[in-house]
Amino acid sequence: MGFAAVNTGNNLLFLVVSSLLGFMAVSGFLGWINIREVRVVLDFPDEIYAEKDVFVAVRLENRKKYLHSFLLRVDAFGESLRFPLVEKGSDDSGAFTMIFRERGAAIPGEIVLSSPFPINFFTRFTTLSVQSRCIVFPAPRDCVLLDGSGRKETRGEAFSSRRGYGGDIAKIRDYTGSDPMKFIHWRLSARHEDLKVKELTAPSETPLVIDILSLPGATLEENLSYGTFLVNKAVRVGRPVGLRLGAHFVRPDLTRTHRLHLLTELAMYGKN
Repeated sequence: MGFAAVNTGNNLLFLVVSSLLGFMAVSGFLGWINIREVRVVLDFPDEIYAEKDVFVAVRLENRKKYLHSFLLRVDAFGESLRFPLVEKGSDDSGAFTMIFRERGAAIPGEIVLSSPFPINFFTRFTTLSVQSRCIVFPAPRDCVLLDGSGRKETRGEAFSSRRGYGGDIAKIRDYTGSDPMKFIHWRLSARHEDLKVKELTAPSETPLVIDILSLPGATLEENLSYGTFLVNKAVRVGRPVGLRLGAHFVRPDLTRTHRLHLLTELAMYGKN
């Protein structure tokens, strides 16, 4: 059309071409403004297992003070999410499922944020790097072993300690300076001049130490999957569990934080 306007000298064609070019420029500029100052945040759960579906939360934050963002699309890991409207200074959330195939530390990759706003004449997009890093635990694999008496039992060795660490509170006493900080009773200490410590009874269940290299798997990966199952099972039934990975030893405990620590040890074993 531009060449026709030049060749014919038709002023009407010049006006039409100018209007179209101006419209294209305005449309492109509005599309660029639409995706500016929009932040994409991925929230991974703290328990991710290989070969298992995991829900990943996606949050869009519109940091613009005066303009809404429209018709946004997030493409990540082969999945797409659409956000019709994210108002100025606010955020919106969605979620999708994905599967990690291997255990270990995972950095998911890149995210593409795009939008056809305002009239689908141009699709503006930007590529964002994912800053989130997650740990993928080995896929749990059911493991039932027999002890010498023929009873079903998880494989491991007992660990004993003179001080209780996983049972009920036996008494409250003064802090001696050698007690672990996690045993301090902060609420009660605030009411007294001296620090007070919780003295716990030993757990009723015999602690279990899982020796990964002694499990019956044909490969290391199978043993790590067995270990993941046994750690979760032991904690679920209220049994303190520890871990032996070659020369590395983790003492038994029963807290959720400890369980996640054991699973992280299994996930990262041999990956460094």
